[in-house]
Amino acid sequence: MHAHSFSPESAGPRRACVLGLAAASTVLGTWEMHRLLSVRGITAPEVVLMALFALCFGWIALSFWTAVAGFIQLAVGGRLPGLLWPTAEEEKSRLATRTSVVMPIHNEDPAAVFANVQATYESVAATGHLESFDFYVLSDSTKPEAWVAEELAWADLCRRVGGQGRIFYRRRTDNTGKKAGNLQDFCERWGRHYDFTVVLDADSLMDGRTLVKMARLMELNPRTGIIQAPPLCVGRSTLFARLQQFAGRVYGPVVAAGAAAWQLGESNYWGHNAIIRTAAFIEHCGLPVLPGQQPFGGHILSHDFVEAALMRRAGYTVWLVPELGGSYEQPPPNLLAYAQRDRRWCQGNLQHLSLVMAGGLHPISRGHFLMGVMSYVASPLWLLFLLAGLVAALHDGWVTLEHLPQALAGLGFDSEGALRLFSVSMGMLFAPKVLGLTLALARGQEAKRMGGRARLVASVLLESVLATLLAPVMMLFQSHFVFGTLLGYRVTWSSQQREDADLPWSEAARRHWVHTAFGVALAVGAFLLSPGLLAWLTPVVAGLLLSIPLSVFTARASLGMWAERMGLFLMPEETEPPEVLTRAREITEEHAVAPVADAVDHVLTDARAHALHLALLESQPGLETAPVALASARKKLLGGEAEPLSAPEKTAVLLDAGTLAEARERRLARIAS
Repeated sequence: MHAHSFSPESAGPRRACVLGLAAASTVLGTWEMHRLLSVRGITAPEVVLMALFALCFGWIALSFWTAVAGFIQLAVGGRLPGLLWPTAEEEKSRLATRTSVVMPIHNEDPAAVFANVQATYESVAATGHLESFDFYVLSDSTKPEAWVAEELAWADLCRRVGGQGRIFYRRRTDNTGKKAGNLQDFCERWGRHYDFTVVLDADSLMDGRTLVKMARLMELNPRTGIIQAPPLCVGRSTLFARLQQFAGRVYGPVVAAGAAAWQLGESNYWGHNAIIRTAAFIEHCGLPVLPGQQPFGGHILSHDFVEAALMRRAGYTVWLVPELGGSYEQPPPNLLAYAQRDRRWCQGNLQHLSLVMAGGLHPISRGHFLMGVMSYVASPLWLLFLLAGLVAALHDGWVTLEHLPQALAGLGFDSEGALRLFSVSMGMLFAPKVLGLTLALARGQEAKRMGGRARLVASVLLESVLATLLAPVMMLFQSHFVFGTLLGYRVTWSSQQREDADLPWSEAARRHWVHTAFGVALAVGAFLLSPGLLAWLTPVVAGLLLSIPLSVFTARASLGMWAERMGLFLMPEETEPPEVLTRAREITEEHAVAPVADAVDHVLTDARAHALHLALLESQPGLETAPVALASARKKLLGGEAEPLSAPEKTAVLLDAGTLAEARERRLARIAS
């Protein structure tokens, strides 16, 4: 085994430091909570309250000490120990390996998808290493119109860049296993031709130099299985998206560097914008189908954590390498789109509970599963903590208000100890923001490209206020997702909303009326108990009461653009955009893909679309079509019925070359006569 492949000796002390400090902080915080609650002896609700506090505070403490580790790592500089980096001489040499760059897509906008593929392709070509890379667009699209539009967009792209034989397109007829199944199908068909595979998402964009560097790192570190280049959110204009992009740019590096600093070769994989060792992935990362029914059984939704754990179990390292840069994706444009994505991730992460004790896993891999679960369970825990505090206050006939401050001390009520504990909790919660801001302010050039130091500070303050107001809404969303999953509600897999679009008031009201009602109930209940209690709960209550207008206004691109003009929430990648981002935007504008109104009609009337579609069908022999749908479609198409085809009928026709050829001949004959 390669001497540099596993986490070095410094891994132990680093982990002991971060995890030890997190554990010590949790013990101290819980002890202080116990002291505050035990004024009149501990009751059953207070025991529950303390247990909930310990879990929540432990989660905050781990995030805090990870951010501190990241701050130190970034301030000191230097690379992580254990990963061999190329020398200046090695940087100039040719790559000795072949890498596939794969983008799985599912009913996406073809213009945006193929613009990103083209910009990434051209960026790789500019490095002079194009001969080492092939590109694959792997479609799982179920809409016939999306399928035909993708084929045309792919052919146009190949013609523009001379990409024949280097850029490939494949559509799967069977969506088994969702994205993980799509990748598995690629690995079975073509994976063995490549040493490495870079996995992208439908909205991913990567700098060619980053791809070359990742391939080189894999060459130099033969026992490395996965290298993750954390993606930066860019490219959307709504206020909500700009808040996420700004937060990811200012606070994200501290958190990512911290995670990398203590996890080292046992890091995690995020499912995209990462390079994997193909043979090892095929051999060791086959996903189990979990026993039982959804939501906990069936195909694994959050496959990336599991693949990282399996790769590590097989003796390969997994690295998060924040300094790679040149890795981009797009954020959801509004709160509801963000929640929709979160819903799917929540179920996927809760599935991992059944894998925590799987045999042979590295302890840190088990930790990743638990951290993934905790990232969603933290919300219902905070909610239960809030409610348990109210119950504890009223337990045993505690209707006299003088004891309320002690009972609800964990929420920071007016004794000095409670205020101290509340302040420490808030300080730890906001620390990553402060540390990220400190680093950005210290780097003069960077601060300048973010609107200057004064605007940068103003942006962080504004973002913190808006994030605080949005937090209780997300807390209720996530609590609903967790309880829904536990009660057996299953998630549907649909394509994400990626485009900026105003959110109608009616839609916001439909999705947020429960949050508003909960806010009213919480405000009234708190006020009846004690007006002072309501004052403490103001941030939570305000966020819930304002959930509808907050959702509507943050979804507006006009407000996001106004903020940009004011110099707020700016990123260096906007003021001086990297070439690959500028190029992707140019291609999207230059080569708009005309929407396909009717897939079958388009393939029958457009000679180029017809020839292309048949050629692609021929390249995938053995495709099965639904006989019943095909029979009824033929009856309508060839029998002269005026009735339109249903979506399953369109799909059946598009899979049958004979029917397409026959229908086109008849159509041409009719036109000729």
